[in-house]
Order: sequence, then C-alpha cells, then structure tokens
Amino acid sequence: MTLPNDEIVICQSTRRNLRYTLLWPNEKEELKTGRNYVITITLFVLLSFVFPLSVLLHLVVTTIKNLDIPVTEDIDGVASIGGMYYMAFMYIKNQAKIALLLRDISDFKIFGKPPNFDEKNRRLNFISNVVFIYLICTPTQYSIIKYTQKNICEARNEKIGYEDNCGFILPVWTPFSTKNVIVYWIYYICISVGAQILIKPSLLITFHAFEITQHLILKIEHLKQMLHDCFENKNDIICRKKLNKCISYHREIVRLATCLDYCFSNGMLTHITITIIVCACIEKQFAEGDYIAAITHLSTWVVTLVFACFSGQILIDASESIISSLWFSKWYEADVQLQKDVLFMLLKSQKIFYLTAGPFNYLSLPLLVSALKMSYSILCILI
Repeated sequence: MTLPNDEIVICQSTRRNLRYTLLWPNEKEELKTGRNYVITITLFVLLSFVFPLSVLLHLVVTTIKNLDIPVTEDIDGVASIGGMYYMAFMYIKNQAKIALLLRDISDFKIFGKPPNFDEKNRRLNFISNVVFIYLICTPTQYSIIKYTQKNICEARNEKIGYEDNCGFILPVWTPFSTKNVIVYWIYYICISVGAQILIKPSLLITFHAFEITQHLILKIEHLKQMLHDCFENKNDIICRKKLNKCISYHREIVRLATCLDYCFSNGMLTHITITIIVCACIEKQFAEGDYIAAITHLSTWVVTLVFACFSGQILIDASESIISSLWFSKWYEADVQLQKDVLFMLLKSQKIFYLTAGPFNYLSLPLLVSALKMSYSILCILI
C-alpha cells in the first residue's frame, strides 16, 4: 500500500476528537509519529496526573485513618482511572498500526468502493460528534451535581471532625488546606481539567473500534454482492477472474479484521474488567441513595460496554453471512474446476472474525450479559 496520509477517508470526526483529547497526532504525523506527538502525550500526562493521584491518596488516607467516610466512590475512581490510563497507553502504543489500518480500509483502488460507503461514513462521523459532545456534557453535569452536594459534605466533616475536600467530581485528598477561595478554585480547575481528559478515552477508543468494525462490515457486504454476481456470467473465464478477485478481497478482509483485533484486544480486556468493577461500585451508590450522580456515571459505562459488545457481535454475524452468500450463488452452473475452487473458498469462509477481549473471551452480546451479572455479584460482596 502506497496511499499518502491525506487519503484516509474514514473516521474523520473520531480522529479529530481523539486529537482534542491528546491521544491522536496531527495529520502530518498520523502514519509516522514524531516530536509533536511525544509533546502531545507528555501534555496528556501532565494535565491529567493530579486528578488520579488525589483520588488515590484520598482512598489511602481514609483507609489508614479509618474515617467514617464511604470509600465506594474512591474504589470506583481508582479502578476507572487506572483502566482508562491503561486503555489510553495501549491505544497510543498501537496508534501507528491503527493509522495504517485506516489507510488500508480507505483504499478502494483494487476492489472498488463499497455500496453506501459515503452515507455510512457521514452517519458515523455524525454519531462520533454526538458521542464527543456527550463526553463533554456528562462529566460537566457530574461535577455540577457534586458541587451542589458540597454543603452535605461539609456537614459530614463537622460531624466526624475531619476536614475533607468537598465539591469535587470525586473524593480527593490534598496535603494543604483548600479553605482559601483562590486555592480552592485553582485546585478545582486542575481536577476538572484532569477529569475531562481522563473520562473521554474509554468511550472514544471503544467507539473508534466500533466505527472501524462498521467499515469492515461494509466491505463484507460488498464481497457478498460480488460473490452473488460472480457466476451470473456464463463465460467461465470471466467467472474465474471474478472468483479470483473475490478470493483476494476475502483475504484482504481477513487481514484487516486480524489487524483490528490486534490493535484493540488488550484495551478491550481492561475495559470489560474495569467496567464490571465500576458498575458494581456505582450500583452501591444507588443502594446508598446517591441516585442522580450514580445514574450519570453509570450511563457512560453502560453505553461504552454496549458499544464494545455490539461491535464484536455484528462482526461475528457479518463474517458468518459470507458462507451463506457464496452457497446461495449459482456456483453449481460453473465448470467442475471452478466448483472445486468454490468448495475451497467455502472452507476458508468458515473463519469467524472476532474482536477479542485479551486471550480469555471475545466481544459479543452474551459477554455483555455476563459482565452485568458479574457486576451484580461484586455488588453483593460490597454490600
């Protein structure tokens, strides 16, 4: 493949949104990262590290001092932030491979552009923008809710005789007092910026995998149409050329699906694991009566989990449909040698494409149900 970088025609909005989140390089460095991308990643770490460090220290201090303060949010925060960091850095590690994958999917010179590609691409770009707006509004709303509960937190401080920081998006600890208004708001801004940066990667990365999966499915549908048309012509030479092209197309799709799985597998394993823990903690918030904040937080994780598992399921369903399309074509009207090649392709087409979650499982709707069941089991332990 020798396509220039500016011919990546998919995931425009997602790439831009990831760039705003400091996870994707500028267009000149997409295929070969350089100094600017290193600066971007450094900025990502510097702007976000105060937030997770403060949450972790709050959990440690609360546990050591045995304070009468609920630590469910602390556990939720530490687990989710740790998972998001891991997902982000696995994504950064595979960024160049993902860029090459996007470039190869955008190459229509050999097999042509899939039907309905432009419409689907526009729709996915629109959904990506909606997701990004949602990811801006949700933590903002959560921060506002927590700030309105500041007086409740201060009343609890008077009751237990401890000066806990109040009004922040998550419980945080500081080595200094935040009673001074200027100090409080400077620290509040630092925590809010870190939260805005760290809350986005999980859903953005998952949606990126979903978007690439949708484009692979477009190619699979295109291949199925080509297989259907392969034997419409009575000329065996033309049928042979069409079948050879279909075989090459299928090999290319297999390669792209394998690359997609390689790029996102480890991140998805972490995502599923962390989501189970976080959902259990949020469910405990429900049990403790913090309904509004819990609903806001839970919605983001459930949406992310649904995107991940739905991506894997539709890829499985699409790959299973290839063999049916070939079987119901008019292969029986071709000559004997061509029929033998069709049988060979039938065997090859039985390969199912999976989006795996590490070495243990693959993304699917049954995994979604299992994850929710597991989160309930953890909730029972916490209660």
